[in-house]
Amino acid sequence: MTQMRVLPLRVKILEDEGLDSWLEALARRNGVSLSAFVSALGLSRGMFTRTLVTGLPPETLRQIETLTGLTAGCLDQAVIPPGFPFGPRLQSRCRFCPRCLAERDGRWLLRWWLPFTFACPRHQTLLHDQCPGCALGIRMLLPGRTRAYPPTTCTRRDKQRDATCGTDLTDTAPLPLTAGHPLLAAQQWVDEVLKHSDPRKTHGVIADLNSCTHWLLRAIEEGDLTGMGDHVIHAWGQRPTDVRTPAERARHLTAAVRGVIAHTATAWLADADDTPAIQAIRVLRERNDTTNKVIPWGMAAHRWHSLSERTRGRFLRAGDPHMGALDRLRARSLTARAASPRPGDHLPTARVRHIPQLLWPGWTVRLMPRHGMEENPFRAIAATLLLVPREAALSARHITDRLNPHLANTMTTTLQLTLKNGHPDVLAALCNLADYLDDHGSPIDYARRRTLVPAVPLTEDAWRQLCFDTDTQPGESANAKTKTPRYVYAQRFVHQLLTGADLTDPRYRLALKTPAERSRYHAFRTALTTGQREALHRHAEQVLDALGIAEPVIWEPPQHLADGLTLPGPRLTDIDLPALQRIVITEQRPPSEAAEELGITLAHARFALDHVLHEPRAWGRSSPLTAWKLRERARTVLTPDYLQREYIDGGRTLTDIAKDIAIPRHIAVEQARALGLTIYRSQRPHPIDKTWLREQYLIRKRSTDSIAQELGTEDETVRRRLKQLGIPRRPAGVHSQQVMILKLDRRLPLDIRNAVEGGLHGWQRLHRFQITMAFPSLETAAAYLNTHQGSLVNQFQRLEHDIGALLFHRSAFGKPQRPTARGKAILRHLDKAHVQALMRTALPNSKTTPMPDPTTLAQALAANSTRQPPGPLRPYPGITVPRIRVRRETLVLLHDLLAHPGEEFYAAQVAARTGLNQGSLSDRLRQLTQTGWLTSRLEDDTAWRNRAPAIRGPGKRRVYYTLTPEGRRAATHEIERRSNPNQPRTTACTPHTAPQPA
Repeated sequence: MTQMRVLPLRVKILEDEGLDSWLEALARRNGVSLSAFVSALGLSRGMFTRTLVTGLPPETLRQIETLTGLTAGCLDQAVIPPGFPFGPRLQSRCRFCPRCLAERDGRWLLRWWLPFTFACPRHQTLLHDQCPGCALGIRMLLPGRTRAYPPTTCTRRDKQRDATCGTDLTDTAPLPLTAGHPLLAAQQWVDEVLKHSDPRKTHGVIADLNSCTHWLLRAIEEGDLTGMGDHVIHAWGQRPTDVRTPAERARHLTAAVRGVIAHTATAWLADADDTPAIQAIRVLRERNDTTNKVIPWGMAAHRWHSLSERTRGRFLRAGDPHMGALDRLRARSLTARAASPRPGDHLPTARVRHIPQLLWPGWTVRLMPRHGMEENPFRAIAATLLLVPREAALSARHITDRLNPHLANTMTTTLQLTLKNGHPDVLAALCNLADYLDDHGSPIDYARRRTLVPAVPLTEDAWRQLCFDTDTQPGESANAKTKTPRYVYAQRFVHQLLTGADLTDPRYRLALKTPAERSRYHAFRTALTTGQREALHRHAEQVLDALGIAEPVIWEPPQHLADGLTLPGPRLTDIDLPALQRIVITEQRPPSEAAEELGITLAHARFALDHVLHEPRAWGRSSPLTAWKLRERARTVLTPDYLQREYIDGGRTLTDIAKDIAIPRHIAVEQARALGLTIYRSQRPHPIDKTWLREQYLIRKRSTDSIAQELGTEDETVRRRLKQLGIPRRPAGVHSQQVMILKLDRRLPLDIRNAVEGGLHGWQRLHRFQITMAFPSLETAAAYLNTHQGSLVNQFQRLEHDIGALLFHRSAFGKPQRPTARGKAILRHLDKAHVQALMRTALPNSKTTPMPDPTTLAQALAANSTRQPPGPLRPYPGITVPRIRVRRETLVLLHDLLAHPGEEFYAAQVAARTGLNQGSLSDRLRQLTQTGWLTSRLEDDTAWRNRAPAIRGPGKRRVYYTLTPEGRRAATHEIERRSNPNQPRTTACTPHTAPQPA
């Protein structure tokens, strides 16, 4: 800004006056035009008038205050605050009330610049949007010739007539509104919002108004304007409706249109009860919305996301009946906390730590439908659905992969079955559960447990001891056919108890693989006595203590989260537990009969049995429990130390040992086998010295066969002894061969050792490399070695990989191959006598080839020097287009072009017909266009726009090609020449021979 003295002539700024109006009055007082005055202040002459109230930086305002003698900061009230939400269309013109303008002697109010200032409550009229004389917007440009016209005059200049409008705006006919008119009430509400003490509240409401504007332009119908007057209805009929086009978006919205929008939006933007607000939105949404719509039809996504949380929540609750089930969960549209998911929200990701793979039992019986649903899939999917609320991802697979990836395609099916059973409140309950976990968390970190809890948290011994302590029978197997030990089901029970795991998930070691196994697992749970169940819970507590996890074994969210909801199942406490105990425990009837008799599902009966007293049965002296106690005594007495002393070192038999401790011999044999001892039924073999065996096998790398031959025994005997000593055996096959484990002398060069050690055929690759480097190319070397060139390439690539460096430079036209510095060093090492001796020892005569003699090398050099690069292409006889090299892909393209003569086409059509890659096909089409075989043109505007999908741009223009007459002749010539192999080739000429005419 240029230096300027304090103005001697000043004008007082009026209340509610805009900076543009005050500067105009100040310019008139000093006898200059506004544009000249603005220029003197250091601002641009060509700026819009709006910029004076919306675009001046604070330091400019402070300098103007200094020049005009105003108090610092007083001009902040004459401009619109920074960040004020003007909306998608910046208000480029100023509205006015003729009577207010006359009363203020042409001084303009600041609020007339605001988009949603559309009426004058004082005079009960609509504001005017344009000059009645020139029919143009008011104060769009800086007022000119301010000294020649009064301040109430329109100073828009007509460039064609070179004249100023000069209309007195105070003579404009008013647009009266009756007392109590809806638009006056809407303007009063807007004014109260603008005067709110919290600017964030003001900005939020105005931003919501702006975001709803485009949608309301389509949603509001003329029937909604009853009682607003003909002028308002006529103005609404002239509104822009197709705001998808830039021209329509740029159209100015009149004061009447803005008033109708503000009046309609008041129903859900005002601080009112949610119920009428939601109903008002629902009436408008149901006019155009289709099924599974989250964002109202006609509202752009960026405007939807710019809505405030409260307003967007009301829109979601209004659209809930028409949204898809997953979207209803994601947005929680059934609850008062409805909100659109935000990308980057960490809560759904953090929530997975608080959710088991199977829904909690108490909530399973509340949410599971009575018909058409299996227990385990429902529990798994219901638990996964708890991750959906607030989840921004639209993919069901993305959600299920976090918890239950094996159920990726059943989430939506489960939701549909649940809703089909007439229980939409199940979705509300899931939302309440997810919100509770977000707000309060869970005392159990299931993600940590799924990581830390052992795959087998209960050993067989622990299960047996547990049953012994509770006077129950552990059982050897739950089913004679499968032979699955009963303790395995106990392990599954404890693992599921601790981790909430879905035992149908194949990732778990204890997973249930068949329906029969699942049925037996349910039978195991039903047969557990109260003492066994309590003991298993205590064992689970011990597992957590050992892991340092201070958490309860089980936990469920409180049941009050379902208050007020109609759910398909009862609470567990509402089930008749004494009747269930009588049917299942006393009468020994299956749980399915109890469920049918009590009017509940089988899942309800199974979970309720966990809360029923189940006493163990009384066992006799000949019962399996007695046999188990004998085995328990054997495990206690026949310890490893005892058997080592008596059986192994003392040489006693197991029969004698069993008699000493008063147990059957077969139980003593079982215990000895369980401890890994060898049971001898005859004379014991002489043992092999373990120190000597370790030295021979581990240090000297001898094979078990050679050791067995030296000892005069069988190979299997040596392997068994290795197993007894705990010596890890080398893998069978090539990895145990001497050449694979042999280490060369450390004095040999490192590159030679890297090429030979740890692999097969290293010496052969070095031998062939030494011979090949004597030839000028791989091709001539391959002919001498009687092998394929590709085989040599693979061998030398492996050699370079093992050594870790490039060994030679490949040959080119007229330039032989040559070794690199690293390759030369290897060749020098290979020439040494001791290295050659090692190579001859490692390679049999059948795999060695003598170095080539000078005559062979001379012939190879001569053959390599005759290779010439391809020459230029000959022109076509009688065809004017240049010749191109025709490969297989080009030949397929030419066949297709001749099959569609005279047609326009684009690359995607040819790719679909021929199967050629579209990228390489486009390159070939451009080459044919450059050489004159084809002509091309860009797609015209009409066709380009007509193929655009709904609410999206048309994308990239297509390029259409047409085969030229000369291109058709050239294509025909190429195809005929390849179909007639006897035709002379005229594709190229050598540098020494000129092309001959055909």
